[in-house]
Amino acid sequence: MSLPQITTTSQYNQKSASPEAQVARNGNNLSGNDFLTMMVAQVQHQNPLNPTDGTEYLSQLGMMSAVESLESLKKGLTSLNIGSKNVEMLQATNLVGKKVLMEARGEVEVAEGQVLEGRVQFDKPVDTAKVMVYDEKGKVVDEIKLGPRGSGMAEFKIDGDKLGSGNYTFEVVAEKGDDAWTQKMMIAAEVESVNIPSDGGTILLSLKGLGKMSMYDMREITA
Repeated sequence: MSLPQITTTSQYNQKSASPEAQVARNGNNLSGNDFLTMMVAQVQHQNPLNPTDGTEYLSQLGMMSAVESLESLKKGLTSLNIGSKNVEMLQATNLVGKKVLMEARGEVEVAEGQVLEGRVQFDKPVDTAKVMVYDEKGKVVDEIKLGPRGSGMAEFKIDGDKLGSGNYTFEVVAEKGDDAWTQKMMIAAEVESVNIPSDGGTILLSLKGLGKMSMYDMREITA
C-alpha cells in the first residue's frame, strides 16, 4: 500500500526559504524575477489574521516595473554610446590622407621653413579684416591683413620663416561699419594618421605640420 507523501515542517521551511536565499545570493543585482520571488515569499509568510493590504502589492509591482524600465534604459544608452563611438572611429580612420579644416584653439606650434594654410569663414561682407598673431607672452608679433572681404571663406598663409619657431595664438579681427568683432581662425592640414585611445578618450588626428589635434576641433573636410 502506497503512503501519501508527507512534507515535514523542516522541509516546508527549507522550500519556503529557498527563494529568499536565492535572492540573497544575487546581492544587489536584483531583477524582475527577484522582486516576484520576494513578493511570493512575503505572501507565504504573512499573518493570516492580519494580511498585507493589496495596495501595498500594487505599489511593489509599480516599483518593480520602474526598476526594469530603468535597467532597460541603462542598457539602451550603453549600446547607443558604444555604437556612437564605433561610428566616430570609423569616420576618423576614413580621414587619413584627406585635408581638413581645424579650428585653431589655443596655441599652435609653428616651425621655421613651415607654411601653414589659414582659413576664416565670414558670414557677411566685412570692410576690413586682419589676423592678429600673439606669442607665448601674449604680445602681438604680426598682423596678417586680409582687407575687405565678401561673405564666405578667406584664405591666407602663415609664414614660419617670418614668425620664427615657437608657439603662437591667432585671432581674427573684422569690422563692418561701426561694428567690430573677433572670431576663430582655422588651419587646413592633411590627416596623416589617427590616434584612438584604448580608454575611450578623445580621438586625435595627427596632422601634417601641426601635430595632434582633437577630432572635435575639425570643422570641415576640404578634400
